[in-house]
This record gives sequence, structure tokens and C-alpha cells, in this order.
Amino acid sequence: MKIGLLSPLSSAHPGISLDFMDGLNAFLEHYNIKQRIQLVKENIGFGGSEKDIYAKAEKLLINEDVDVLIAYADEKAVSILHPLLQATNRLLLLVNPGANYPLNWVPQPTIIRLNMQHAFCSWLTGSLAAKTGNGYAAYCSTFYDCGYLHGAAMVNNLLSNGGTISHNYINNQAYDSAFEISQLTNFLFANPDCTNLLCIFDELPSSLFYNQLNAYQNANGLNLFVSPMMLTQKALAATGEAHKFPIEGFVSWLPTATNEANITLLNKLKRPATLFTVLGYETAMILNEILLQQNEVVNDGEATVTYLKNKVLQTPRGMLQLDDETQTYISAPTRCTYEIGEKMPSKIFLNNLTDEWKAFTAVPTEGHVTGWTNTYLCY
Repeated sequence: MKIGLLSPLSSAHPGISLDFMDGLNAFLEHYNIKQRIQLVKENIGFGGSEKDIYAKAEKLLINEDVDVLIAYADEKAVSILHPLLQATNRLLLLVNPGANYPLNWVPQPTIIRLNMQHAFCSWLTGSLAAKTGNGYAAYCSTFYDCGYLHGAAMVNNLLSNGGTISHNYINNQAYDSAFEISQLTNFLFANPDCTNLLCIFDELPSSLFYNQLNAYQNANGLNLFVSPMMLTQKALAATGEAHKFPIEGFVSWLPTATNEANITLLNKLKRPATLFTVLGYETAMILNEILLQQNEVVNDGEATVTYLKNKVLQTPRGMLQLDDETQTYISAPTRCTYEIGEKMPSKIFLNNLTDEWKAFTAVPTEGHVTGWTNTYLCY
């Protein structure tokens, strides 16, 4: 089977492509199927150039005649690639962390999505904040992170559950020793009834934000409701002292998970495990399922999508299944709570979030939507 891969670069996470390939190869080598996969790669940089994405995809689909196209790119790539996929009837597997989501969830016949459900996790977190204290919250993010829809998901679900946004704080500073949050802490000091913070930050600004907030004199009266990247060990480990506030949110994958697939992944990797590694491993699992089709018909996109809808994957994050209505792979995220000063979270493993997922995808995005064209975490 010949696979085309549109591969990203990232200045924030320089190892993104290496991690993805490490995870993909870990599965292929462990199950001895690497020799059945011919991989052709094209680099699309940060994923911000529509012309470049189209040209590289056209080269893979037309010139290389790949059976399946994998695009590590953001949601906006779908409209660019759709005409090519219609013309060739090839399967597109769109891979990313899931910070963005479709403006409507009507599925395309040969397109499926694999992501870490960052927007859905953030949406779930928003409802927690609405039910804590008086429901008043300050929205906190960075100039880069707020250009994606996971922040809107978190805020909208807070509002839907009766919460209120009292303040918007968007940090536009460099992620270095000059990073400070006085604008936010000044507001919090003047408005003591606002004790909930809705937070969307990448790993490095997360650690800076935690440290700065720890120095705030009323930090122990705050509740933080955070995005998945703020719950990684890298983000939390950089906190210089015990955090003075509880931290809560949802994640799709825990590095400490003890299921068989995660143990296999961790044992086979050549690099430290990251969410990009998991996406690579799960991509390989999907490719393996495609190879298992009867008569190995691997280049019929519509038939492959129909086939995959009936398959359940046991992956490093647990059970993963293709949702019939949105053609997005979904799993049950884990709710993590770090109590004040705790370095290890209390965890609630959620077995079924079908109703929540349907509620999340039921409301179409209305009005004019702006944002970055770059793939999330590739800035």
C-alpha cells in the first residue's frame, strides 16, 4: 500500500514530525507490517500556505498515485483538498491535535479525522467552570492560542451552562523571562468575586503562567480550568514551587496509562512519548485496518470509510472508534484534577461520552470565523 504524507514543521515543537514518525514506525515494526507500507512524504511547513498544501497533495495523489493521503494539517486544509479527493476517490486522514473543528459537521465521503480532541476536551472543561463558585470567570490565553476554536468551545459551554465571562486576558509577550501577567492579576485583585480562570495555553507559556500566578497574593482563592496542553507533565513540571490553586481539565491520553497498546508504544519508541507520537501510532493502526480489508482494496476512499466505521481500535488512549455522523475518531477523555500543591492528579476515567459528543457537534458555528491558517502547535 502506497501512502502519501503531508508532514509538518513546528518552531514551538521542533520534534513534531520525528515524534509522529516514531509512533508510526513503532506500530509497523512491532506488528511486522512495515514492509507492506511504501511511504512518500512531502513537507508542508507550518501548514499556512494553501497553495503549497494543494500542490504537494496533487503531487502525491496524481503523480505518485498514492492509495491513501495522510495530512498532518489543520481543519482549513479540508476545503483545499476536497476537489482532489473527489476526483481521485482517495481516502484522506486529517491528523492534528483537534484545536479546531469543522464549521459544520456534515461528513465528506472520503475524509476522516484523527485528533486528540482538544476542542472537545476544552468544551467539557467549560461546563466545570460554570458549576464552580458563582460561575464568574476570566478567559486567559495567548495571542497565538486564541486564534483557534478550542477557546471558543470552552467559553461557549461555560455560557451555555449559566456561567459568565467577566474579563478577557490575552498575553502577547515572548515566552521568556520577561513574561508577566500583571494586567490579569490587577483585574483579579479589583474583582475578588471572579475566582475562576478559563485557560488556553501551550506547554511553555503554561509553565510561565503557572509560575507568575503562584506569585499573586490571592492565588489560593483561584480555580483553574485548563486546556489539554496545560495538563502535560512538561507544562506542570516547570512550576518552580507547589501550585497554590487547583487545576482541572480533560485529556485524551495519559502517558501513565497501563493498557496494552500504551505499554507497547512506550516500549518501542526511540524518543520520549508525546501526543504527536500517539497520533503516529494510531495512524499506523488505521493503516493496518485498511490492509485487513477483504481483497486488500485499499484505494477506494468511500469503501474504506464504510469499512472503518465498523472497526473499534484499542489504542494508547483506550478505545477509539470512527463516529458515523461526523467521520471523526472519538474516545472518552479523562478528567484530571490537580489539587493544591499536588504533583499527581486524581483521575476520573469516563467510559461513555456519547451524549456530550453529540451535544458538542450538534450546534453549527455561526457568523464570521477568523483565525490562524497555521496548523495548531506549528507556529
